[in-house]
Formats: sequence, structure tokens, C-alpha cells
Amino acid sequence: MTFARKLALAAAILLGFVASAPAEDAPMQINGATTVNARQIFDLIEKNPRIVILDNRKEEDFAAGHIEGAIRLIDTDVSAETLAKQIPAKDMPVLFYCNGVKCGRAAKATEKAIQLGYTRVYYYALGMDEWNKEGLPLVK
Repeated sequence: MTFARKLALAAAILLGFVASAPAEDAPMQINGATTVNARQIFDLIEKNPRIVILDNRKEEDFAAGHIEGAIRLIDTDVSAETLAKQIPAKDMPVLFYCNGVKCGRAAKATEKAIQLGYTRVYYYALGMDEWNKEGLPLVK
């Protein structure tokens, strides 16, 4: 193997390691949204019975268990049209969640909703990771 090929191979291997570095965790706070924890969700639902709860996880995660009343809308499908179908008015409360900060889907969906002008946005950053650790109820 020539020196140039060895050098190219070494560079490719090094770049592979850099490219496969773990992604950053999702943020705990998002400008324009109110971050809530698992226990605060119960108060939020009680005070806002018309709140729309959007589960931004994959189908198999949703099927394995979700918060009661949640509607599955994966983050990659969040758009002006899909949000308008679920949330009748931009000032209606909406809660986004996923599997937690390692997942990041809720963060992306929350940011998109804020960009689209939704004003009463709640973000459950710790998501199902915390929900399950707390032993809170799930709907299957």
C-alpha cells in the first residue's frame, strides 16, 4: 500500500470517529416555551382541559405507552398544516414530549411550533425517560 493510500485510509478512519461522535443532548429550555416536568403536567392538564398533547416519538414508542390523551405526531412531520389539524388556534395550549433529552424530537417540534407562531407552548424536556422513572400511568 502506498503512503498516499495509507494516509487517505487513516484520514477516513479518523473522520469516521469524528462523525460518529455522540449528538448533543436536547436543550432543557427553549425560548418561547415553558419547560415542565412530569408532576407539572398533571396541573397543566387540570388547568387547561383543552390542552393538545403531542407525542413526537416513533410509532413503536407511542404504541408501547404514551401519556393519556396524547396524539402522535413525529417531529419530522411537524408543519403548519399538521399543527393546524391538531391545534385549532395558535393561542391554544400545546405540550410536546418525546423520550427525553437524548431523543430530541420534542425539542425540534417545540422550536418549529414557536417559529410558526404558537404562543402557549409547553415543552416536556425529560419526556418518557422521567415519566417511566416516576412510574406514572401510560396508555397503550
